[in-house]
Amino acid sequence: MTQDSQKNRKWERYGCLLPCRVIPQSESDMVVSARIINIGRGGILIEADYSFHTGDRVIIALSESEVERFELIEEVQGTVRWGQIDASSLMGLYYIGIEFDDLLPLKQAISDQN
Repeated sequence: MTQDSQKNRKWERYGCLLPCRVIPQSESDMVVSARIINIGRGGILIEADYSFHTGDRVIIALSESEVERFELIEEVQGTVRWGQIDASSLMGLYYIGIEFDDLLPLKQAISDQN
């Protein structure tokens, strides 16, 4: 992502590295392990070894310990807005940008920077 597109964001993003699970709404029995790279009130960037398609509806689920630690909600629903391959990554092959259905409360977004 370029610096210009970062400046054009409606909501500030906060860097973090939290484990999560991504569940496609069309295949609720499928669970993909991923990592949250950054989060904001309106969306999230994850890194995973599985590629999602633009427009896919997903649920982002955090473990109970992460929910308590960061005062986050346990599950967030959203839509995949973009994805790209990162062949140089040592953790996950794909970066996926997801827009939340509802804005996170400000307290939840800010708690991620701590």
